[in-house]
Amino acid sequence: MCSSEFNSPSCAEAYYITNFPIGGSMSVNLLTKRLTLDNFILEMMSIPPQDLQIEQLQDLVGQLDLNDTLLRQHISFSDRTYARKLLCRTSRFDMLVLSWHPGQFTTIHDHAGALNVTRVRSGTLTARLFEVYDERSDREKLVRVIDEEQLGRGGLATVDRHHIHQLANTSDEKLVTLHVYAHPLASINVYCPNSGQVDRVALQYTLEQ
Repeated sequence: MCSSEFNSPSCAEAYYITNFPIGGSMSVNLLTKRLTLDNFILEMMSIPPQDLQIEQLQDLVGQLDLNDTLLRQHISFSDRTYARKLLCRTSRFDMLVLSWHPGQFTTIHDHAGALNVTRVRSGTLTARLFEVYDERSDREKLVRVIDEEQLGRGGLATVDRHHIHQLANTSDEKLVTLHVYAHPLASINVYCPNSGQVDRVALQYTLEQ
């Protein structure tokens, strides 16, 4: 199915899709090699999910050359929260376009074992990486920021399988980002920075325009 992340300052609010990372280095510049969407799918399908590494996904997303008309069809802003539109989904990955007004941001979360690369199409993205500094139980973990970066057009942010992060538009301009998750996301873990409560949140997808 090829042609929705989560948004909320509330720790307990579920993430709803409205139709549209972090290792040693949080970002890289786009590479010179280019992949069409069809070739990207073939490359992703050729790698067993358990063997895919964040560096490989980062390279593939950096090489992805999407049709701009297709991408524009998935840009849709919402005043309530940032908007997500599903662009492509296979058994190996999800690809989404997120549209952000200034001041919109995700909760602090991980991807429940999925890899993630986010690429900036336009605007400036703030990417924050967190660590657990006080683990009281499986469902109570206090976290703190250990890295923050602002990424411009073409910048890549990565999230490895067990990393915790937050994305935001802290600029005065609109922001559009492309997100690839491998494996497809069914749920995430949301971390409340005040209480330390960790909630498992199921994701809901829609393809409505």
